[in-house]
Formats: sequence, structure tokens, C-alpha cells
Amino acid sequence: MRRIGFGLCSALLTLALAHTQGYSLRFYGNGTGDIDRVKIRIDDPTNNLPGPPADIGATDFTIEFWVKGTLADNQSNAVSCGWNENWIYGNIVIDRDRFSQDRKFGISIAGGRVVFGVTGDGTGAFTICGTSNVLDGAWHHIAVQRRRSDGYMWLYVDGRLEAQGDGPDGDISYPDDGVPCDWCCYGPCDFSDPFLVFGAEKHDYDRNAYPSFSGYLDEVRLSTVLRYSGNFTPPSQPFTPDAHTAALYHFDEGSGTQILDSSGAAGGPSHGELRYGGNPAGPVWTTDTPFRLPGDVDGNGCIDDADLLQVLFAFGATGSNPADVNGDSLVDDADLLIVLFAFGSGC
Repeated sequence: MRRIGFGLCSALLTLALAHTQGYSLRFYGNGTGDIDRVKIRIDDPTNNLPGPPADIGATDFTIEFWVKGTLADNQSNAVSCGWNENWIYGNIVIDRDRFSQDRKFGISIAGGRVVFGVTGDGTGAFTICGTSNVLDGAWHHIAVQRRRSDGYMWLYVDGRLEAQGDGPDGDISYPDDGVPCDWCCYGPCDFSDPFLVFGAEKHDYDRNAYPSFSGYLDEVRLSTVLRYSGNFTPPSQPFTPDAHTAALYHFDEGSGTQILDSSGAAGGPSHGELRYGGNPAGPVWTTDTPFRLPGDVDGNGCIDDADLLQVLFAFGATGSNPADVNGDSLVDDADLLIVLFAFGSGC
């Protein structure tokens, strides 16, 4: 009987944790050798077919993610913003550059401030800069937006609008008939140009002049609409896909080198590849995420008696409920086990 009970508890716990365990990726800013990054192919230069949904830029778009890092690990200086491409001098977090060609964009952190830059199709380049230090060792939610019709750009940090400006208009998606340059660091730019890259400067051109990001990244969502029209409350849980989600990366695989797109977007999925290596070697999987610990029902960072009591008093409840720890719309044994096995965490 004890064996059956233990087996049942173990099975329930495994099932429960499968629904709640989150991961993030920790990059180390190696900036060389096409490693320490995530690569998502957005075009095949051998044909003129459309790329996957992650190839945003033909419409309005929003890019958002969670980031955590320190100034000590990301020592690029603050840059001047305006009509320039100065985003390339920050520690690059998201790179959708085209080497020495137009129609590109990217996001970096320079002097602790988030920088978002866009280069149009012969319409110039424009960069906007945030105002707060996001390299303080805490998680921060970042969202950038661009309107295609007039090129207007917005930058939000933790739900607060920090920068905006009227940038170059038009289509900045990767051209379906695009031809990568033939003189990147390791020969033709086919290895870097037709990719969306997370956590690194995609071309490995000069790791000192164009540094890569060193820190944590989680929950990247690409959308084909302007998500925000003013200040907002950052999400407290992982995103769920909707009709406007072009790509969604939870980074919850926890192992391996495949990065899954869970958007369900038509024409997808836009899966990616984790390119591991360097010294220190990265990116590595980590359980350090911006969301509350599994079992922390009241969200105070400590799993204790209060969380246990909330689950017990709500036991059997259905629908949306804070005590539904694993998010299956039922407060039951699985939720109770998560709290019990994590009891004391964060306290």
C-alpha cells in the first residue's frame, strides 16, 4: 500500500511539475565562432519563397522578452540615438541585421539602457534609447514596437514608455529574393544573414566593436500588431499564443539544442537551434525565470504555510484560481504536491 501511495505521489508530482517547471537561457557573450546563441532561419537564399512567420517587418510588429544581466558582464558604453545605426555598438540581444544592406533591425543594451534600431529600404536608419538601467541583476520586461506605415517606433521597459520616435517607414522584413553579401568573417554571409539571432552579434565581425549579450533571456514573443498603446502591467505568467502571434519562444525545453516555436502561426513553425560553445560555454539552460516559483501561490517569493492553506481552502475549485498552481483549471492533489515538495523554497 505504501509503495502504491508513493508511486501515485511521484506520478502526480512529475505531472504537476511538467506543467509548471520553467527555464530560461543564460548566454555568455562569446561573440565568435557562430556559437553561444540561438539561430532561427527566416529565409532560404536558394529560392524566392516566403520565409516563416518569424520573418516579421512586413507589417506592424511588437517584439518583447524578459532579460536579466549586469553591467560588469556587459560593458558597452552608452550610445547617442537618432538618425544612426548605433544599436550595433551595444551588447546585442536580438539581431536581425543584413550585412552592409538595408531592411534590418536589432535590439541591444548599451550603458545599461535598451537600444532599438531600424534601417529602412533606402529610407535611412533610426535608433531610440531607453532611460533606465536594466543591467541591475534583476529581471526586466522589454517591449519594442514599430508601425510600418510611417516607421514610428516605441520602447517600453517594465511596462513604462521610455522612448519613441519617427523612424524609417516601409517593409523591413527579410527580402524573399535577398542575396547575402559574400564577404562576412568566415566567407559568404549565408551562415548569418538569413537568420534571426538571440544573444549574439550574428556575423561575429568584431566581438570588441560589436559585443554580444551576456546574461539571461526568456519568453520571447514576436507579434504582427502593435500590442501596447500606453503604459501597461508586465505579464506575470508565460504568454499564450493568439491570432497575432508570429512566433513564441518559452525556452522551456530544459535540455538539448532545439528551440521550439509554440505560436501555432500559419506558415510555421519557426523553430530555432541552440548553438552551444565558447568559454564559458553557452547558452545554458537555467531555472532562473522572471515568473514566480511553482507553489508560490501568494507571490511573495516564499513557499510557506500561507500557500499551503490557500490550496487546501480552495481544494476542488475549478476555473481561474491562484491556488491552481499547475494551470489545469482544477485545484487538486497535483497543486498540493507542488506546494509540499517545494515548501520552504525562497524563504
